[in-house]
Amino acid sequence: MLSGHNIVCFSPNRWDALWRNRQQIMSRLARANRVLFVEPAPYLRETVANLRTRGADAIRDADIYSPLDNLWVYSHPTFAPISGRRPFKEMTFAWRVRSLRKTMRQLRLDNPILWIFQYNLGEMIGHLDEKLIIYHAVDEYSAYVMEDDGRLDERRRRVRELETDVMRRSDLVFVTSPALLESKSRLHPHVVLVPNGVDYESFAVRPMHNGVAPPDIESLPRPLVGYAGVINEKLDLPLLSEVARAQPNWHFLFVGPIALRRETGSLAALRSRPNVHFIGPRTVAQLPAYIWACDVCLIPYRKNEWTRNISPLKLYEYLAAGKPIVSTDIPAAREFADVIWLASDADAFRRAIGEALDASSDDLRRREQAIAREHTWERRVEALSAAIEQRLKTITNQQSRNNG
Repeated sequence: MLSGHNIVCFSPNRWDALWRNRQQIMSRLARANRVLFVEPAPYLRETVANLRTRGADAIRDADIYSPLDNLWVYSHPTFAPISGRRPFKEMTFAWRVRSLRKTMRQLRLDNPILWIFQYNLGEMIGHLDEKLIIYHAVDEYSAYVMEDDGRLDERRRRVRELETDVMRRSDLVFVTSPALLESKSRLHPHVVLVPNGVDYESFAVRPMHNGVAPPDIESLPRPLVGYAGVINEKLDLPLLSEVARAQPNWHFLFVGPIALRRETGSLAALRSRPNVHFIGPRTVAQLPAYIWACDVCLIPYRKNEWTRNISPLKLYEYLAAGKPIVSTDIPAAREFADVIWLASDADAFRRAIGEALDASSDDLRRREQAIAREHTWERRVEALSAAIEQRLKTITNQQSRNNG
């Protein structure tokens, strides 16, 4: 594994939010490196709203804490929000740079590797005396713009422009799916595919409870069909509503935050069914118990450009728990079609769940867990490390030849 380096990671999510690949990767790299996990800076609109509700308490300096050895979480000062207005834009950016550099000096994080996890987080490139710049694409971000957006083409074009710019200034690009590898390789000469992975030990061992399920869902009737993850536009909510209506004796559990901006009517229709249960998010430590409580686990995604490029963490978590899995026919699930039930429409999805319920067995669990063991975060971090070390070596050799 990569060791002895300073890493500054720019994340689009807070450290204590739903854990994604950035927290998994950085928590492991911190075992042999020093990591500063930079949470997203606030925008001016957010800061103004907080001022109106909280007054002067909304204004604070940069904040830092250490949840793990060798890893610090940094929050930008709220008096320096991101703004598109000049000259405020330049002033607040200068304050953010000054504050971050001060923290890096205090922690002795000199000459770092910058690791950027979203297309719009590259503002610090060139300002931190970095020795390597990594861009890590985990989704096709332009696909986040929904089809019913009146400025669809303009917004997608802007996302692609921002991503192209941050890639142009990066030394190495990581992607999490073959589709992303294909598209990003047209834009950068050094693109490496490293899919998402799983904390195998956490999900493979049955959590200990007095009953089979955590207390808050122990009374739910069986069979229990579950989904763990963010509830947003990538879910096929009409499909789920149709399946829940057709099978009133099956109960559907949704574990995760709701981040839906559109299709609120479809969500309301699904939630109104008596056999559907939304319980909100659970911590990374709590999540395995909820997956183990399910009889079948779902990946009910729409088939579109977003999900064509996706590498779902839940896929590997379900496999590690050895749960029967039913998914819509997306590329990430198709890769494991020998142990996953794939369906193209609501009726096929319903039948697949029925087949999966009947097929649950120790043999299926062993086969799934054997697959999951090949996709651990430890293996992923080794692959990332090898690519980084090779790129650093190449850059060092090039610099030596230029200086010679």
